[in-house]
Parts: sequence; structure tokens; C-alpha cells
Amino acid sequence: MRKKHTLPVIAGLLTVSAALIAGLASADMKSDRTKKSMMYAKKLDTNADGAISLDELTARQDRRFAKIDQNSNGLIDKDEFNARLVAMFTRMDQNGDGLLRDDELPRQGYGKKHHHQHDHRDKNKNS
Repeated sequence: MRKKHTLPVIAGLLTVSAALIAGLASADMKSDRTKKSMMYAKKLDTNADGAISLDELTARQDRRFAKIDQNSNGLIDKDEFNARLVAMFTRMDQNGDGLLRDDELPRQGYGKKHHHQHDHRDKNKNS
């Protein structure tokens, strides 16, 4: 009779162990996200008063806007906006062929694996 209960007990222990491992891994990921969020909040709190004001929150965007608004008129016109896009495109176009290929695009998720696989299949068709 003891043998009949051994298998379910082992299976139960393995299930509990797996759940504990998954829980610990999840806790580590949450801890990492919390640490990153806290570091980002500290960067935003430029006067180190323990609070983030609206000015502190928008300062980065204001700097970005000023960088694009090259003539400092408080507006981003078409030429200023396009210059920024052209500069970004040129940085990404590593081989200088005037086209952005999959391997030249940033790797930040957004379904890149699917596009990469699709592009790979298209390349095989042409070969």
C-alpha cells in the first residue's frame, strides 16, 4: 500500500517545488523592476527633496524639445523635425545603403522575432 502513495507524494512535492522556484524567480524580477523604478525616480528628483515636482518630471522632455527646436522659436517646424528623423535614420543605416534592414533596427521587442523570421524566409526565396 505504501508504494501506491509514494508516486502521488513525489508528484506533489515536485509540483510544490516548481511553484516555489517560479515564485522566487517572479519575486526577483519584481524586485529588479522596483529597483530600476526607484533609480529612475531618484534621477528625476534632481533637487533630492524626496518628491518629484512637475518641473522635474518635464525637464527631460523640455531638453529634448529644445534640442530639436534649433532656432529656439518655441516651435518645431517641418525642417527641424525632418532633420531629426534624417539624423536618426542615418545613424541606424549602418551600411549606408539608404534602407533600414531588420539587422539595423533596434532590438527592443515589439515583435521583432516575427519580422526577423519573415525577412529570413523572404531572403531564402530570393536565393
